[in-house]
Amino acid sequence: MMLHRSSGRALAAATVFAIISTTTWGASPAPASATVTTTAAPPTAEVTEAQGVAKAVAAAKRTGKQVEVIDERTETSRLLANPSGTLLLEQHAMPVRVTVGNQWVPVDTTLGRTGTGAVRPAAVSVDLLLSDGGTGPLVTLGRHGRELSLSWPAPLPQPVLDADTATYREVLPGVDLRVQATVDGFTQLLVVKDRRATADLRRVTYRLATKGLTVHAGPDGTTTAKDEQGKVHFSSGTPLMWDTPPAVVTSGALTGPVESHQRAMGLTVDRTSLTVIPDPKLLETGGLPLYIDPSYSAGASAWTYVNKQAHTTSYWSTKDSTRAKVGKTWGKSDGPYRSFFQMGMSRIANATVKRAWFYIVLDHSADCAAGPVELWHTGLIDPTKSLTWDNSASLWLRNLQTQSGKANEGSACPSPDDPMEYEPAALKTIVQDIATRRLPTITVGLRIPASSETNQYHWKYFHPSSARVNIEFNTPPEAPAGLTTVPATPCGSATAPTALNTATPTFSAVPSDRDNHNLTTDLEILQGETVLTSIRSGTSGSGAAISWPPLDYGVLPEDQPTTVFSYRARSHDVPADSVDALSGDYTPRCYFTVDRAAPAPGTIGSADFPNGVAVRSVGETGTVTFAKAAADGDVAGFRYGFSRESITLFVPAGADGTATVPITLWRRDPADPSSISRTLFMRVVDRAGNHSGTAGPWTLTATDRTVTAPAVRADVNGDRRADVTTLVDQGNGGTVAWNFVSTGTAARGYVGWDAGGAGGFPSYRVTSVTAEVDGDGRTDVAAFREDPDRTTSLFILRSDGTRFDAGVAAWTGTTFRLSHMKVVAGDFDGDGDDDIAVFQGSAGLQTKLFVLWSNAGVFGAPVQLWDSLANGWDVSRSRFTAGDYDGDGDDDIAGFYGYVGNQTKLFEFISNRTGFAAPVVRWDSGAGAFDLDQATFASGDIDGDSAGRDEVIAKYNAGGATTRLYTFWPGATWTQQTWWTSDTGALDAAKTTLAAGDYDSDGRTDAALLYDLGGGARRLYTHLSTGTAFSGARTDWEGGVGAATPTLFVEPGRKYKLHPVHSDKCADIAGNSLENGAALQQWNCTTGTNQQFLVERIGASPYFHLKVVRSGKCLDVNRWDTADNVKVQQWTCANLGASQPNQQFRLDYIEGAGLDVVVQPVIVHSEKCLNVTGAGTADGAAIVQLTCSGATHQRFYLRLEP
Repeated sequence: MMLHRSSGRALAAATVFAIISTTTWGASPAPASATVTTTAAPPTAEVTEAQGVAKAVAAAKRTGKQVEVIDERTETSRLLANPSGTLLLEQHAMPVRVTVGNQWVPVDTTLGRTGTGAVRPAAVSVDLLLSDGGTGPLVTLGRHGRELSLSWPAPLPQPVLDADTATYREVLPGVDLRVQATVDGFTQLLVVKDRRATADLRRVTYRLATKGLTVHAGPDGTTTAKDEQGKVHFSSGTPLMWDTPPAVVTSGALTGPVESHQRAMGLTVDRTSLTVIPDPKLLETGGLPLYIDPSYSAGASAWTYVNKQAHTTSYWSTKDSTRAKVGKTWGKSDGPYRSFFQMGMSRIANATVKRAWFYIVLDHSADCAAGPVELWHTGLIDPTKSLTWDNSASLWLRNLQTQSGKANEGSACPSPDDPMEYEPAALKTIVQDIATRRLPTITVGLRIPASSETNQYHWKYFHPSSARVNIEFNTPPEAPAGLTTVPATPCGSATAPTALNTATPTFSAVPSDRDNHNLTTDLEILQGETVLTSIRSGTSGSGAAISWPPLDYGVLPEDQPTTVFSYRARSHDVPADSVDALSGDYTPRCYFTVDRAAPAPGTIGSADFPNGVAVRSVGETGTVTFAKAAADGDVAGFRYGFSRESITLFVPAGADGTATVPITLWRRDPADPSSISRTLFMRVVDRAGNHSGTAGPWTLTATDRTVTAPAVRADVNGDRRADVTTLVDQGNGGTVAWNFVSTGTAARGYVGWDAGGAGGFPSYRVTSVTAEVDGDGRTDVAAFREDPDRTTSLFILRSDGTRFDAGVAAWTGTTFRLSHMKVVAGDFDGDGDDDIAVFQGSAGLQTKLFVLWSNAGVFGAPVQLWDSLANGWDVSRSRFTAGDYDGDGDDDIAGFYGYVGNQTKLFEFISNRTGFAAPVVRWDSGAGAFDLDQATFASGDIDGDSAGRDEVIAKYNAGGATTRLYTFWPGATWTQQTWWTSDTGALDAAKTTLAAGDYDSDGRTDAALLYDLGGGARRLYTHLSTGTAFSGARTDWEGGVGAATPTLFVEPGRKYKLHPVHSDKCADIAGNSLENGAALQQWNCTTGTNQQFLVERIGASPYFHLKVVRSGKCLDVNRWDTADNVKVQQWTCANLGASQPNQQFRLDYIEGAGLDVVVQPVIVHSEKCLNVTGAGTADGAAIVQLTCSGATHQRFYLRLEP
């Protein structure tokens, strides 16, 4: 006789109609409700606990016992440190523990009354509530703010509770309703005891309600409950019904039930109801009681089985949740069955696997003797997709091993549960491949050998909660980050090596280790494949910056400038020579040469400025040409200046080894004609940075005259033709001003100011605007710099016609914060000198307008002229430009303000020469018509009208690498026109900077776009105004400007917000939750601290924790998962000294400064990006990890809170 204990449903061999609800799994443990009886595996060893891998490994070595890394415990896994220094991952296919409050507890589906009119399980992975009688929902299933509920169409009696099952008796005459809690959902059964009741069961309709979900039905009767981004949160399998067989037969020592009849049922669903349609024949003739079964689950249990007898049936939510079946059911035509188990593998990404074995506990077998069960490697399974016998045949990839076992609960041959282990060599190989390829899961299957699969004596079932893969591993260190020379130089390629001017360079890097082991790091210098020297660093912690001593003399030759070398580094666990220590990957090679030979002095020549001879007049632009010595083949450019001690200006050399720079001479002292002359000096610079001797002095002079032509906007050299000036970050704190001086048909580019590497003007501390501050007809640069003491200073880079002189600060104070200020310049009082307006934002959505008035270039303290008051104006939603929009001789301000829903309004601030009138709305784009985040603005008289009235030019990112130039025309109501559109895909607006000026001296303002070509190079496009449109792009200049990716500066202890660039919303922790596992989403911006983050740098590394201010928890990727579309959540932070890469982010700088810094957050362990699901713009759109694409929904404004 085949005897077995109850399945937990007490419903075996009955006709059942089942709706099962499954939530797609993607979170670390969170409070919930649902239960499965679990059988714990025997402990591997006595386990203690420690926070962080490093501490756990140390404790395990010290005690000689395994120590659990408690902060890496999840519902389905735990991580153990072994005394040997390796780690052991125990990864289950289903939750075996959950958190209740702040405590981990075993899964317990036992139902109990809450005292508030509901019934709930003790500890499950979802939020499950059952009715305690009355008119409310029969069952409500929830997770992370999404809910699905089913209601019986009539009031319910109070249920009888028995373990995990609630029975509602006589919901119809002769019909009981049973609901069983599972670990991630519920099963529901209508038990038909009286044939007369079947007349009321031709169609069974439940009221359906959802929150944040829509239920969709599949052709096989399955359903999925999806959110607005299409993500499945709950699902149900095909609804089933079955009957009770008429009798039990006895056959020798084994006993089994006679075959019951099982049928799939029809199902329909709409917004408010779910209807199942039982099989009419089985209703009429099936043995009583009949069972009708609708069930739902959340997909946390990644296991299921298939059944050949019901070959088109998917059992994801209708399976017996306590039995993983294999073989042909004893005494039935049911079967044979095969079971699948899928386990997460993200925690072992890039690991070295030492052992791998599969463990499962056999619960019952038909035969008294041990029988074989095969373990197979299978293809992936998906709880949201139907899995049947028919569509699973191709998933069986490889038979790994056969083991035999027995466990029998019958009286004839009782035998206890049998733990079975499979450790084939092939499994280790498969797991290592998964680790190396950073794959997210492994799937295995159990089945009876084909020769016996239809033999009922081989029927077996296992405890599914015991199924787990065990992996002993060690994770090698990461390749060191930021490997470079000191000071930093570019990483050269084999065909374009970086030239160094020293044979004893110093190198630095930042090593890191996922498991926070201490590290040593080797630097290798190579020629070809030969290692010339290898230097091992001292021991360092993960994330700590290191440097090696300078290379010894003699390692690199000093007289072979064409010989190419390379350097690389890799890290090792400490001790590096231990048998269990691992070495990480090498960094990519960087190639270099050593060139210590200085170039020969070059020559200076000019037809416009012969040495000491005046040919040109004051205010006329001429040129000077620099040339290398004929014998020199290596020249990068020329440094020049106007004193032997200050040769700081730079111009790159052309392919012929020459460069031409524009020179415009003016009186330096307006009262002294002799101050026109300048003395020029020049040095040749090669690619290694070696300087020649100094050429010069060369005397520049010009004929004196009075220039009467009116000044023009953006004219750096005063020749009455506009130019383009931009500040360029060259890395390591170095900033230069590049001037592109217009000739009318082209432009000449050169460095007009160099702050130097220690100049104190790193781009993250500076915001600037061009302004003609002293009325001399030459445009200057006004730069605000915020210093570490939080004082802000205004520096004026004054143009002398050729270069800028910085001088001392024109003003210093504490009124402004760079992070929340927007700056615009204009002649607001009409006195001929540009003044500087600052819009300063503060807490409470308040903005104040200050003006620093210029008196011939002398500035007083800022004067407040306007206050929006609290909740009146959010400066982060604003863009400003200045121009004379009413033609009265003084400049006004146009403020563009962005609203939710891609709507923008233009506010005009009219100047009265001592202040500004209150802002007035002059233009409204309407909803969805103009996204302010895609626009930048400039002003000028684009039609050259006699009134001298300025218009506004807008550069607009139309998406798909398409750029538009709009114009806005002043009036009582401003109007918008499109003046130019690039070809589709031809110009990425995000890589361009807008400038405006009259570049061809025709009296009309033109537009210029400075395009980032990458690799530190730029191209200048000019679009000339015809008075009614802008012409096509004319290339005026192209070349290298030495641009580096600006350093991202984050203020320690300050609060930041993350705004998805595409949606104008804020990253937000769902439900204002304090709990582990609460999801990251986007939501309308509020003042809530669940939208504020502390950005904490990890050591000296380029990585950060993003800590939620409200909860103090860190953004985290669940279970180290490396797959796409995995939820990002908040979770208890690992200690900074033991940081986990699934809580580490690299904030890749994209563009901007101050309030407009755009970053792309990259998750360190997976190298994937934060991504707003589906590029959604609605509240609640999930923020997940996804392969980086550069899309705007993977880019975020990083904005400091006031």
